[in-house]
Amino acid sequence: MTATDAFTTYWWFHIPNLALAALIYTLIGRYALELFFRGREVVILKVFRTVTRPVVGAVRAITPAIVPDGLVIVFAIAWLMAARMLWFLNAVAFGMRASSGV
Repeated sequence: MTATDAFTTYWWFHIPNLALAALIYTLIGRYALELFFRGREVVILKVFRTVTRPVVGAVRAITPAIVPDGLVIVFAIAWLMAARMLWFLNAVAFGMRASSGV
């Protein structure tokens, strides 16, 4: 099975997996930019905030109010990593297997 065959066969796994990975890396980028540009308005930081606002808002809604706003991004990263691992385990449980290529 070639890489193209694997992608087309398991597209239902790969597309959400790539979306979750992109969100995780975008949240990491937002967190780093928030540390570097604290108090300043930079265009790239506005873009990162706009892209990640729905995820951070959803995590803020389920996170206790005692958690500071800066740590909500860290919680969002952790939740998305857990969701990505759960997605992988469900895909394997439903029959996605790696072949040895032989």
